[in-house]
Amino acid sequence: VLAQQPMFIGQDGVFSRELLAQFIQSAGSDASGNADFYWNYLENAVYKQQLYTKYASLIEKSNIQSAVELRRTILENNVISNVDFVMIPAGFEQDSTITVSAQEIKDFYNARKSNMKQPANRDIEYVLFEVVPSQEDIDNTKQNFDSLYEDFKTADNLKNFVALNSDGKWDTYYYKKSQLESVPEYAEYAFGKDRSGVSAIHTTDESFSAARVVSAKSLADSAKIHYATFPLQNESSADSLVAAAKKAGKVTPDFTEMGWINQEGLLANGLDAFNVVFDPQEGKVIKVKLTNSQAWFVLYVEERTKPVDKVQLATFVKNILPSEETYRDYLMKATELADKCAGKFEKFAEAVKADNLPVIPMNNMVESTKRVGVCENARELVRWVFDKGTKKGDVSEVIIVDNKYYYVAAVTETRKAGITPLKDVQEEIRMNLASEKKIEKNRAEIAEKIKDCTTIEQIAEVLGTTVSHQNGVSFGSLQNQSLDPKFIGAVAGAEQGVICGPIAGDIGVYVFQVSDKETGTFFTENDAKTGNAQISSYRMNIMQTVLADAADITDNRVRFF
Repeated sequence: VLAQQPMFIGQDGVFSRELLAQFIQSAGSDASGNADFYWNYLENAVYKQQLYTKYASLIEKSNIQSAVELRRTILENNVISNVDFVMIPAGFEQDSTITVSAQEIKDFYNARKSNMKQPANRDIEYVLFEVVPSQEDIDNTKQNFDSLYEDFKTADNLKNFVALNSDGKWDTYYYKKSQLESVPEYAEYAFGKDRSGVSAIHTTDESFSAARVVSAKSLADSAKIHYATFPLQNESSADSLVAAAKKAGKVTPDFTEMGWINQEGLLANGLDAFNVVFDPQEGKVIKVKLTNSQAWFVLYVEERTKPVDKVQLATFVKNILPSEETYRDYLMKATELADKCAGKFEKFAEAVKADNLPVIPMNNMVESTKRVGVCENARELVRWVFDKGTKKGDVSEVIIVDNKYYYVAAVTETRKAGITPLKDVQEEIRMNLASEKKIEKNRAEIAEKIKDCTTIEQIAEVLGTTVSHQNGVSFGSLQNQSLDPKFIGAVAGAEQGVICGPIAGDIGVYVFQVSDKETGTFFTENDAKTGNAQISSYRMNIMQTVLADAADITDNRVRFF
């Protein structure tokens, strides 16, 4: 807990006991009381972490695998069978002779109610008005871009020009030709015979852009480096290490290995000043100043990949954005629909039909939903749907998300948290029961057809199919999702050389014969213990959910985010 606090991290990036001691010693003299308050918070955090660690350890150590269970697991995975079999799939077509009664559905439902819990959820229909630039917006953006394009060609200070005129940022990255192939205008210009002037205009649905070469170098893609740091006031110490490292011609104990780095990693961590390590012209020992870190870095380049031609580009970009008039037009359309609906679903249905508007359904929306359609964070819409005042049949006013998406939504169904009502799952249950009955009917018919057959080949011929073969089937194969678990179970208990079946599986009917069965030693005690550890890990991962359910805890955080 303490080592994760930023205020106790030293300049070398690791936990400092000295900083911790200084804080504790000075806490009592803080007149504001903030230091004492913070220290009490840390002590409480340490206590809770220890408490949670002990509790987790208690649960983990309770997951005991007895000697009997261990032997059984090893045996189940070491007894393997090679099997010849015939499988008649159930198929997806319905059998009109099979019926499922309402009582059967009800009995199935009652027996499995505990597995049919659902969170509170809603069904909605909505019309989305997504604001996109009009043709007039596109033409105006192109006109603005063209008026500055000529200035971009001749600008002396490209960094200032980009800062003042471009919708993109100044880019310090050096690109290979292959990295620019997605923008052919850039690649052709930057790696052509003449790198002066400016690239042709690159046009997309989102922007107009052009590029100029700022710098061209032969650079490595990655480098293996070591580093040492010094406070800004200790530049002389940094210079001394540079001299010593150059004289030694190798990495000295003063350096810490950073490993292999590339431009992407440096840019992601705000270390683009380290890009000099990719330039062979800079040598192997380089001193770099990082103002943000208030430190000098001495870098030792142990190895570089082969240099390749790269360019740094200044890009002038104008994004194609909707104008205020365009936003107003879309808002007027959405408002017109909302006014017609007057908060009623019946009027919503009439309005969208009359105006031929695309209606998008979304079923089983839960309160934690973020994405609705193309919008990644439609929390405003979700909050309205789950508001206490929103009822089935209500229609929203215009809900604006990200100043780009205008929703008009209607709630078509509401469901409370708890056991899913029978009416919502009865069709799914009916299909499951019908499938089971169909497989059982097929099993009985197949049994009658093959009652006089004595070989697996005869059975395949009678059933109009072929014999398949599977090696290495064991009871441990239940983890293999490509095999029917009922088939695996039957094979595991079958005698060698005996035709077994037909048996009803989950996806069809099987008739099989174990051609060879042997007990191996490839699945060891360590394998069994590893498998048990994986089960234990899974149990620990779901422990929080299990405890929350047992304590009837309701997580309402989504209402505030």
